[in-house]
Amino acid sequence: MKAQLYDTIQTLVDINADFDHRDRIIPKGTSGSIVECYENPELYAVDLAIPNDKLVGGFEYENVILNPTQFTTVVTPVELGEASPQTVLIN
Repeated sequence: MKAQLYDTIQTLVDINADFDHRDRIIPKGTSGSIVECYENPELYAVDLAIPNDKLVGGFEYENVILNPTQFTTVVTPVELGEASPQTVLIN
């Protein structure tokens, strides 16, 4: 399988919303997290973070089902063993 539960992803194509906002097009490059993985066929339920300044936290989330060709997984500096400027290390 291309991804695992809780992986961070970025879409490679525009995505049509599946459930609440069927007329919404979510733009290529939107980030999200894998929340479920399906093996046969290989599909992923993903919560995509859509910027919305009107909401506390600045995002609303759309749950969509993606196939492996529609996204790439994102490796964060922490996963690479590096500390990012936002990372606080506690000894």
